[in-house]
Amino acid sequence: MTSLLGLTLEEAAARLKERGVEPVVEWTAAPKNAPEGTARVVRAYPDGRLTVARFPDQVKDEDHS
Repeated sequence: MTSLLGLTLEEAAARLKERGVEPVVEWTAAPKNAPEGTARVVRAYPDGRLTVARFPDQVKDEDHS
């Protein structure tokens, strides 16, 4: 199931459904707890469970002054 890691939730769910597996989604917080952004798979199990977290779509510029 490592082929699903990093995919968007929608893409991973579609791939599982193509295999005849109904995905079950479990949410977790991404590093730095991004409240918005793209839902991506961070863990996938053979039974169709996906652990998903939101990651920011853009990296914020940091002020290093």
